Amino acid sequence: MIIKRITLLLLSFLFLGCYGLKNPKKPKNLISKDKMVNILIDIRLMSAATGTNKRTLDKKVVDKETYIFNKYNIDSLQFALSNEYYAYHIDDYDDIYTRVKDSLEGLKTYYKDLETKELDEKKERDSIRDLVKKDSLVLNRKLDSVKTAMQKDTLGLRMKLDSIRVAHKPIRTKIE
Repeated sequence: MIIKRITLLLLSFLFLGCYGLKNPKKPKNLISKDKMVNILIDIRLMSAATGTNKRTLDKKVVDKETYIFNKYNIDSLQFALSNEYYAYHIDDYDDIYTRVKDSLEGLKTYYKDLETKELDEKKERDSIRDLVKKDSLVLNRKLDSVKTAMQKDTLGLRMKLDSIRVAHKPIRTKIE
């Protein structure tokens, strides 16, 4: 019996508490949907960048929210009121977040393609460098074999020249 009364009392408080929720008034300086999409994209990118390389970001941008608000010439109150208004109008808010999600997916695809292209170019440069290195090694081996062959031939030629000189050594006689 007591549990029923407590449950009824809690449900009454919940109903009365939610009854006071009203539609927020449209702010005078409501941020347009397009601008709100861009702001939310920047907020998401900034939060992702914070997780990736916090030190570099902290050196360049001290207060990330202030940076974004200054970029779009808004203040935190204007953003909060606009966000509250769009959150109450769930269809508008859903449209905004769908566009944010699509834009972020597009950026992700663009940068993945760019990364793939850079990796392919790096592989090509590396393969060309390896090919040149391989060709230079083959060329060096061929040059070494040519030098060795020339040294052998030169030695053989010198021996022949020496034997010819000895064989044709002029006889010197003393004529008195």
